[in-house]
Amino acid sequence: MGLWDRIKGSFRSPPPRHALPTAPPLPPEEAYLRQLLTRLESAATSATVAPRYSEAPLGTREFWAAIEQLVGEGRARTAVELLRRFVALRPDDLPLAARLAELYCDALDHTSAIPYLERLTTSPVHAQRAHVVLGEIYERGDEAALARSHYESVLAEDIDFPNARARVERLRARVPAERTSDAPDVSPTLLGFDRAAGVSLGARYRLVRELGRGAAGAVYLARDLELDADLAVKLLHPHTRSGARARSFSEARIAAALRHPGVVAIYDLDEEANLIAMELCRGGTLRERLARGPLPLLTALRRGAELCATLEAVHRAGVVHLDVKPGNLLVRERPGTPGGDGDLVLADFGLAHLAEGDRASAARAEEGAGTLAYLAPERRDGAISPAVDLYATGVLLHEMLTGNSLRDRAALLRGERPALDLPPAIATPELVALIAELTSTDPALRPTATVARVRLERLAASLP
Repeated sequence: MGLWDRIKGSFRSPPPRHALPTAPPLPPEEAYLRQLLTRLESAATSATVAPRYSEAPLGTREFWAAIEQLVGEGRARTAVELLRRFVALRPDDLPLAARLAELYCDALDHTSAIPYLERLTTSPVHAQRAHVVLGEIYERGDEAALARSHYESVLAEDIDFPNARARVERLRARVPAERTSDAPDVSPTLLGFDRAAGVSLGARYRLVRELGRGAAGAVYLARDLELDADLAVKLLHPHTRSGARARSFSEARIAAALRHPGVVAIYDLDEEANLIAMELCRGGTLRERLARGPLPLLTALRRGAELCATLEAVHRAGVVHLDVKPGNLLVRERPGTPGGDGDLVLADFGLAHLAEGDRASAARAEEGAGTLAYLAPERRDGAISPAVDLYATGVLLHEMLTGNSLRDRAALLRGERPALDLPPAIATPELVALIAELTSTDPALRPTATVARVRLERLAASLP
């Protein structure tokens, strides 16, 4: 280009500027979450932000739908980033921590998941699952002692939890049991007392064999030498913490005071010997029966009516069980029918409370204690009422009919009732309506034990 061309060019108008490229808009679900997060973070650092932002609910259906939309679209890393920040702002919101831990585990980032899982072990709602996952993580990491301790914690709450006992036994071979210096030669500890046959407890009981065990104690088939009869003896471990020990004896006293055919019979309490002698129900648990599949329709209806009749007596005595589930329902064999039918017996009153009907009583209860699949939504807030037991009865009835409980975990954590899934052949309007009412999220809509029993008996009588 010559000098003249350069001079002319200097007087030309500059070319029009093109607009700078802009970032594409965020998907609506991410935009919603980031906007909510910005408000919460602003509220945490500023006293001038509206209080409604600092107290914004994070467990709404819209919130969880947005999180799951991100995960479903393959954007789990974004969901993790946002949940991590939400959890930092709301450290006491355990459903947030639970979902974050799940996403970390799905991504095989177990190191990041562990702190959140450890936090969840302090909550009765989440503890069982958190202990299982921690046990699996530590077992894969070749930390057998830590893994075993978490599996034992699972057994302490649910002796029938699938595979937990087998895992403890497998890890016992890898990590020898440590004995305490003050333990007796024959110590009823979780990792000891394996050769209990023939051991006598004082002048009255002789242990025959072990029936089950947990972190708080072990249950044995025993012979009452005075009455010449078999019974079950629960021995608390010497290292059992005072709170768990007190709860075990409180449970036994409640059951003993009820004196009802549908409640396990308590024969003897010896706090000095850490011993509870109780009725031996040879038919096993309802959980063991349901592991083989659903019950016939008529049997399930009769079992449901049987349980409701027991709950009538329990509630009439002013007690709420709070942990109705298949593992806590034993079968008492009838004479002449070994291995056959029997009576349903309610056991394990370890969470039972008096139904005083006031907030003070609820405040004394362990918030959310129980097994998640059978936990009424209001229990997450510590509420105590007979309606809690009726909710679990509805879930149990569904499980007896289908072989599956209402296990939609996400819906349960949100306090929603998962959809019923009854086989069309048995899903009569009356049966569907009864289970729907029993599992209603509103406790006021659930029938009483008496009403539920009458309706179940009527349904059973209407069958050919």
